[in-house]
Amino acid sequence: MNWILTPGATPLLVTVFIAFSVVGSLLLRVAGQYQGWKAAAVFIVGNISGFVAALVLTLTLRGRHPNLVYALCLGGGFCVLQLMSRMLFRMPLTPWQWCGIGLIAAGVVCLQIEMR
Repeated sequence: MNWILTPGATPLLVTVFIAFSVVGSLLLRVAGQYQGWKAAAVFIVGNISGFVAALVLTLTLRGRHPNLVYALCLGGGFCVLQLMSRMLFRMPLTPWQWCGIGLIAAGVVCLQIEMR
């Protein structure tokens, strides 16, 4: 488990957090489209995915600058979630919403540059 504390593990942990966080959120959206046991099963899997994301975030924060970790994980997760929702659910985005996603992505990049 010591590899988790190495700086080289940060991109992997951030990617794993974003993946589980986005999948969990998308599954909760999908669960609302079903009824009965199928809805409950998708809801449970979505919550398990969110729980794994929280565990990975905790591991990612160990020995790293929290501002950078939160920016990468939460900002990156938000941007990916918006893009995946657009692709999977055909959710339209206005030009202002695209601008907001771009600004959040730019902010995450700026924080990462500043921390080096």
